[in-house]
Amino acid sequence: MNSKNVAAVLGVEALLCFIIALGSAAPAGVVAGAFSFPFAQVGALLRRLSLAGAAGNMAALLIYAAVGLAPLLVLVRRAAKKKAGPEDLLLPVLSALLFYMLYVLANPALLRQRFMTVAMGGQVLGNVFYSALAGYLVLRLLRRLSRSGAAEMLGWLQLLLALIAAALVFGVFFLGVGEVRSAIAGLREANTDPGISLAATNAFIVIRFVLQQIPAVLSIRLLLLAMELAAALKREKFGRAAVMAAARLAAACKVTVAVMAVVAVAANLMQLIFSKSLLQASYELNLPFASLALTLVLLVLARYIDDSSKLSEDNRLII
Repeated sequence: MNSKNVAAVLGVEALLCFIIALGSAAPAGVVAGAFSFPFAQVGALLRRLSLAGAAGNMAALLIYAAVGLAPLLVLVRRAAKKKAGPEDLLLPVLSALLFYMLYVLANPALLRQRFMTVAMGGQVLGNVFYSALAGYLVLRLLRRLSRSGAAEMLGWLQLLLALIAAALVFGVFFLGVGEVRSAIAGLREANTDPGISLAATNAFIVIRFVLQQIPAVLSIRLLLLAMELAAALKREKFGRAAVMAAARLAAACKVTVAVMAVVAVAANLMQLIFSKSLLQASYELNLPFASLALTLVLLVLARYIDDSSKLSEDNRLII
């Protein structure tokens, strides 16, 4: 997996997320609706079919059974191939969840009885199902990794790093921009005196958002560098390319931790200095212990790879 191609895809994702977040009336609602997809749509289809007569009711039952039994069919197939493991016990749970979800989503009255609104019910049910599905996939991946070689593990690591980077881009350019819009709108609605200017507070909301997202953007860069390190290790475990990639990653991690500390101080100081002009402030104590620990680990790893590379070269010279 080429980190440059991933960077290009992330750039396109960032642009699209930013445009959608600016154009959407409620970005948070878009995310909430995503959790209920495609179950809410399938539930609505089942309801329409069941009300369309005998033939439609039969079609609804067949779709209902096919979707609900899908995880059980996967379990049967894996058991027949003698590949089933303890994690596959989650497949009957997923099947039961699908049957329950589709049943209540096809009957909105039941959703209103259990939840405040239909939309909230769909979001909650989708969240529960996707969390169970994610748990199953993680357990499957752990089992596969325990039987994999180093090269395959590094390939999975590259994929995981790319997914984390995509999630960070989404968080910064969609959720983050949506939060800024919500904060500005909430401040405007809460202001009951038209004579009070909100310009300074609105400007600082944007400035604070930019400062808070700088570490996240740098973290995306770290993930891309980590992908380059994984690719170098796949090509040659103790090669100079791996040594250089590890050194770049460790150096970038140090810069990221330093920037995190400086940004936290700058944001709090700016709020304190301009506190008389601000109608809203948020002071935060940011202690990047996890990032500092990761930096130390990467520094040790870079040193270890460098020493191993030198030892490997010495062994070649001796031979």
